[in-house]
Amino acid sequence: MALKWTNKAQGALNSSADRKLRISSLTKAIGLASVFGATTALSPAAQALKTDFGVEYRATGFYVQSDALDPGAGSDASDADNGMAHLIRVKSDFLDEDTGISVHTSLELAGDRWSGDGRTYNTTSPQAFNPGNNGDNVRLDLGYLQIPMGHTVLRVGRQATSYNSCFLVCDDRRDRLLMIQPFSKEFQVIALYDRRQDTTGFDNSDNGDQYGLAAVSKFGGIDASLLLLHYGKNDSGVTDGNEYALQANNAVSGYVGGGIGELAELTVGFNLFMDGELQTADPSNGQFFTDESLSQFVRLEGSAGIVDWGLQFAGAQDGGLISSGFDTYSSLINSNPESTASATSVYNMGQTFGVEDLDQQLIAGKATFNLTPKFSVTGAVGQLDVDNPLIPGGGADDSSMFYDLELSYQVNKSLRTWFTYGVLEENEAVTLSSNSLLGPIAGGGSIADDDVQAASLNLAVSF
Repeated sequence: MALKWTNKAQGALNSSADRKLRISSLTKAIGLASVFGATTALSPAAQALKTDFGVEYRATGFYVQSDALDPGAGSDASDADNGMAHLIRVKSDFLDEDTGISVHTSLELAGDRWSGDGRTYNTTSPQAFNPGNNGDNVRLDLGYLQIPMGHTVLRVGRQATSYNSCFLVCDDRRDRLLMIQPFSKEFQVIALYDRRQDTTGFDNSDNGDQYGLAAVSKFGGIDASLLLLHYGKNDSGVTDGNEYALQANNAVSGYVGGGIGELAELTVGFNLFMDGELQTADPSNGQFFTDESLSQFVRLEGSAGIVDWGLQFAGAQDGGLISSGFDTYSSLINSNPESTASATSVYNMGQTFGVEDLDQQLIAGKATFNLTPKFSVTGAVGQLDVDNPLIPGGGADDSSMFYDLELSYQVNKSLRTWFTYGVLEENEAVTLSSNSLLGPIAGGGSIADDDVQAASLNLAVSF
């Protein structure tokens, strides 16, 4: 947050300074009020208002290729795709220093794959000042109120959330009520309610009520947390397609992490989902976690001279859940945060929501060579094993290697650029997954007969 100030426009207006200073102060105050909607800028009550502003920009160009994506004769499509996209978020926080109450906001001004300045859809209505260059509407990224009540903190509104090293959730946005209750510097309890979905009026079965209670602690250099989740049972028993997928589910997620002497940091985490009651067309396959589904990871990371290294295992049994944003050390597998998508992510572990006998596991290692204080090279290699009963013809059980390379240059404290290139070898049990930037996968997505590779060139600014 580069710009910080306490508004004293009223004091400047009432001072006995010369007329030029008063006019200058008034002009600045009106300018700020018009740009940021700060209509209280000229009010005496606004003297205690502190405002922080920030901006985030990201641009990415990407390329994805596999012979398995070729739809075959009679189609104009090819076995490769490329594109460009960018993301712009403007952030502003407002703090009343007298009460400690604050409002935190972020607006996403742009966040899409470039599809030309003349879109194939109308973003608002056909009536517009510039119908030939119809772009996307500005949308809310974050917007919540924070209220301190003694040591307790309450938050209400659209909030960002990540948990368990991005194994459960990663950079997501939630419409949430949150209470944080610290009992000491080392221990706190968090209670939350999320409205995960509410798309059909007068149909409470689609509300997706989620309730959570978490304990977070840090003792003796060991970080630990346990989160209990429950999803509301709103389904009337007649499936009509509007239901939120998790009905009456219970879930547990937790982690423990700490240093092993001065050698490395060890983190162990898990997710366990169960008790789902959503009626499906095929209730025997366990989807939507009607039975217990487990996922887990073990990660060991450390440094030696100019080299940062990491080893990890991640697995999901019976369709256990792993967030799409979990860093697998591969740019092609997960590594795709919920609100900051990566176009090169083409396979998701842990996203079948409880399918019985669907098992996935990954073993991977990486090494980052910090060649200069600004320039680094990261190489990663691993093996993906998948047992997938959903493959036509009785399922498939197969394994394949993956390889990844990243070049990163930190130009200055605000600007970073990086390049990624990854390969996932052919695997009979893998069906590629689309993502929000790449779009639908052509040809069914099977890589039983050919590997898939993807590359990206990225630029990011944050201040």
